[in-house]
Amino acid sequence: MTELRKFAQAMLAFQLVQTGSGLAPTQQTLHNSARASNLDRMGSLPADSLLFGLAADGKPLLLSLSDPHPGPILVTAERGGGKTHFLKMLLLAAKRLKRPTEVQFAALTSYPDDFAHIQAPEHLLGIWASYEAAASEMLYQLACRIEEGRNQQPILLLVDGLDALFQLDQSSQDNLAYILENGPQARVWPLVTANADMIVDLPDWLACFRTRIYGRVSDPRTAEALTSAPGAPLHSLLPGTQFCLREKSQWLKFWLPTLAA
Repeated sequence: MTELRKFAQAMLAFQLVQTGSGLAPTQQTLHNSARASNLDRMGSLPADSLLFGLAADGKPLLLSLSDPHPGPILVTAERGGGKTHFLKMLLLAAKRLKRPTEVQFAALTSYPDDFAHIQAPEHLLGIWASYEAAASEMLYQLACRIEEGRNQQPILLLVDGLDALFQLDQSSQDNLAYILENGPQARVWPLVTANADMIVDLPDWLACFRTRIYGRVSDPRTAEALTSAPGAPLHSLLPGTQFCLREKSQWLKFWLPTLAA
């Protein structure tokens, strides 16, 4: 075992001790570097897939863009859990691994500056501020595309913050609800982030998401309200770098690769 690997494992053990003690884990870059190296060796991905992260064994976790079964996707965690970082990783991984003809993105957010530094003009259709009229027009155009039913290029609609939806007028909220219900069948994939303590108080919105990805949730009551499935490791996830999802009655942890903008 190399000294780097020994030190990385020691740092991980230290973080887990911090997590078990109720402290916020210290951020570090050694695991990020390892994940970036794994990504460098990965090569190209299947044309109809998108990288979500890397499992503990280094294998990629992929979303098939041609299979609508997962439905709309929710990414939820406590504040500071890395939800916005998750969306940025999806975009940057696509920029690095996918051709623009294979997938494009539209970002809806209350804080457009969070995405403004990402240089991916060929993959990013635009960044829409949820409080501006242009956001309503974008949602209308996506809903029209879905209604037309044409099998077109996949588009991922990144909605950073479910609370951004409440800045929209009722017609735009209705369009978004239509996108959530029907988008994946037309290769329009909504990925929505939400703070864990907020989404548990919005059961009607929570029910819209067939696939749920969890970041760190340290409050056991909130974690239990989010998922009643046994063994959910939400309190032990490293914020900003580690997430999990339920797969075939098992909890699968995965890491976000580090990618430069």
